[in-house]
This record gives sequence, structure tokens and C-alpha cells, in this order.
Amino acid sequence: MLEAGTVFQDRYKILGALGQGAFGATFLAEDLQSNGKVVIKVPHVEKLGDPAVLERFRREVAIGRLLNHSDVPMALAISEGDPPYLVFRYAKGESLAKVLREHGRFPVDQTVKLVANLLDTLHYCHHKGVYHRDLKPENLLLAPDGRLKIVDFGIALMEGVPRVTWRGFSSVMGTPEYMAPEQIRGERGGAASDIYAVGCLIYHMLCGSPPFTGDDPLAVMNLHMTETPKPLPAIFPDLHTGTWAAIRRATRRRKHERYGSAEEMANDLRHPEKADLKWADEPDPPLVITTDPAAGRSNRRVIGIILLSVVILLGLLFVLLQRH
Repeated sequence: MLEAGTVFQDRYKILGALGQGAFGATFLAEDLQSNGKVVIKVPHVEKLGDPAVLERFRREVAIGRLLNHSDVPMALAISEGDPPYLVFRYAKGESLAKVLREHGRFPVDQTVKLVANLLDTLHYCHHKGVYHRDLKPENLLLAPDGRLKIVDFGIALMEGVPRVTWRGFSSVMGTPEYMAPEQIRGERGGAASDIYAVGCLIYHMLCGSPPFTGDDPLAVMNLHMTETPKPLPAIFPDLHTGTWAAIRRATRRRKHERYGSAEEMANDLRHPEKADLKWADEPDPPLVITTDPAAGRSNRRVIGIILLSVVILLGLLFVLLQRH
């Protein structure tokens, strides 16, 4: 772990830690050559021997060269030395996760404006064939200009590029509170998965917590597959029905029922009177385990983990009852 004051690679003075990702940590640093601020990303120690880390770093640089958008501060350079690291463009702003922790929730009008603008940025990324796959407050910055900036494309997918296989990782990658059902089932995820995450995000920003939460990641994932979020109009009677319909459509379990594009969802948020109100109360049946062979192995793995957890809990309960 790099500490504040450390000079990394004889060039970057570490100013402080910014966050932790699935396979790396990010730090704010001063570039002693340019005297400007940058963000440094280095792999976790346990990931240093994994060749996929370097491949993913190369992928992030390729994505950075492909995307040219003010709300996507991407990688500027890569070092393939020991350790490998990435240098990112610095963007002013506070982590949305930090803002939500401190303030709890956002007003409806501000939330709609922020998320609609975010969807514009996301539409640009999707048009370029880049799918983030891990949208969440920790990967968004609230900038001084009042816009959300997307960071950490660590598990992003580039259209037409082979999957990066991670040693020690299952095919289920993402953050449980924001994972679309198809990601939970082991699919790669894409535009529809990002839209689902945005639906969870706007719910979080309005309500103060995501639609599904819990201490057990497996339990949270199961809620995405089986339960319906608590209706926000019951909490905020002044919430436009069209806005709620947009949220519910974005978070439909079956991806073909969601918006066809981020742009389409942005339009409904900006003009809720034009949204299709049927989605506000359209039933969303639980998803059954797929019989698709391509996802079968992942499903069996998830089911196995759940069953093992249940067996362990029952065993502990039996032992406690025996003692009493």
C-alpha cells in the first residue's frame, strides 16, 4: 500500500488513497515532472503474478484512446514494469458514495438531472462499443460543474474483444447491489446491464439506499432475481409516475424488457409525461434458473455456494440447539 508522501517510481508523489477496486487501488498523486495532479492505479499485491492484470491495464489504455469525453477521465499512460501501473487524467470531484453517506439522498429534480446527463455519457460509451459493467456510486465522481463523471473501467467490456480471464475469479463479476440478473447468472453483461445499474443508482439517490441490500452478497443477488423494490411513490407522493415508470423499466429482470438505449431512458427522465406508464406497476416475475448451456456452469456454481451456505448455517444452528 502506497502512503501519502511516498514518491512512486521517482516521479509521482502520493497525496492520498482514493479507493479500492476488484484488483487494484487508486491514489491521487502529483506528477513531479509536470507539477500537475494525476491518478495512479496499481494492482493489489496478491494480483501481481496474474498476467490478466497487465492485459486489463492494456485494455483500460485502449478504452482511454477510444473514448474522448469530458465526463470520462481515462488512462493517459501505462507502465508494464514491476509493478505495472496506470496513470489517469485527474478529475475534480467527490466520490458519489461519499456524498450519499454524508447527505443520505438527493432531491428529485437534482437526481433526475444528474442521472439524465450520466445516461448521455453512457450512451456515448455504448455507441463506441464500451460497456462499464460496474456502475455504482464508488465509480462516479460528482464534479464541481454538477455533472457525474464515470471512473474505473477495470472490468469494462470492449465490443469484439475477447474476455479477460481472471485467476481466482468466477464469471460473476460486479457489485451485488447493482448487478443485473444476467450478470448474476454468469453472462458478460453489456448495455442493458449498465442501464439496470443506473436504475438501481437513481433509486439509491432518491431513497438513500439501493433497492436491494444486505450483509450477505448471495442474499442480495437472490433479491435481484426474485423480489420487487419497495415502490418509491409510497415514500415520495410527489414523484412523477413517469419517473417511477422509468426506474422500474430500467430495473426489469429480463434485459429485453429494459430500455433499448441509455438515450431512450434519459429522454423519459427529462420528459416523464411521455414515459410509458405501464411499467410503473407491470408485474416482474422472478427469474428461474436458465437451462442455457452457456450459463449453466455459472448457475451451478452460484447454486452450489448458496446450498453450501445453507448447510453450514443449519449445522451451526444444530450445534447451538444441542448445547442448550
